[in-house]
Amino acid sequence: MFRSFRTNPLLGAHPQYGYASLGFKDISVNAQKYGDRSLYTSSLKRSPSNPSPSKEKDLEKDLESNLENNVHCNLIQGFSVQKAGNNPTECEDIWHFAKCNARVSIALSDGATESSFAREWAKELVTAFVDRPCPWQEIYGCAANWLLPLQTNWQQWLAHQNLSWFAKRKAGSGAFATFLSLEVFTNLSWKSLAVGDSCLFIVRDRLLHKSFPLQNSQEFSNCPKLIGTHGQAANMHISQIQGEAKIGDRFYLTTDAIACWILKQIEANQDPWVKLEEIDSQASFAEWVNELRDRRDIANDDTTLLCLQIQETYAAPMPQNCES
Repeated sequence: MFRSFRTNPLLGAHPQYGYASLGFKDISVNAQKYGDRSLYTSSLKRSPSNPSPSKEKDLEKDLESNLENNVHCNLIQGFSVQKAGNNPTECEDIWHFAKCNARVSIALSDGATESSFAREWAKELVTAFVDRPCPWQEIYGCAANWLLPLQTNWQQWLAHQNLSWFAKRKAGSGAFATFLSLEVFTNLSWKSLAVGDSCLFIVRDRLLHKSFPLQNSQEFSNCPKLIGTHGQAANMHISQIQGEAKIGDRFYLTTDAIACWILKQIEANQDPWVKLEEIDSQASFAEWVNELRDRRDIANDDTTLLCLQIQETYAAPMPQNCES
């Protein structure tokens, strides 16, 4: 991502961290409850006309067990393309996801090109968030619980790097990156954090349900909010949003180039979701992005598209540990 800033195939294998990554991955959320319970009663044993309280409790447990096996949060798209003229290893869009305890976590960060070690800082942000040991409640209560130790560790790491005087001076100004996260819990509630112009789009019945943190294409600029290695973590303003998912909902996480294109399509009364649903491989994503760049419909920038979907399935559960 070029920024100006102020100093203050399917089911393929992923690398551990996503950048110019290939394929899809499927991860499951053991959903315990869902509002439309009548949709699932056909697969359960029929109860007597007037069941006893104990029978009703047993039926409730059977129903929750049924839902637990059948409702999943699947990562169905995970693609990145580096800026034209760069190598894939130079891509500064970094993403990471995992299933940990009772949640599915995914995070996306876009490093600011003009800062030193932007790619490394973006990787630290997504890794620290997704793999954090502290309870999820602490993250949403205070950003310092997560960011302050990360910034401290970064300064210690930087001090041990063998850099020229010029590189050391530039690195001393800090590294910067946007940040976007999504976590889906077992009851299908979800939470998201954001700093900058990487965006979350929630699509329900092929209609935009929510856009976060930006709402229209005019909000994009060359000076988005960024998380830095030197900022005061306690004073960092991180936008938050939460909601309840339904079966069929799609969660798109994108960096700024695709996010701006999506909002422009909606503003022009076009439907971007049909096209996004058609992308089924890294090759087709790269081809589409290059076409958009050639038409100047998007900027020549590192470009990432991630998509999770809440799905009902009767397939066997995936392994507990899943990484990109």
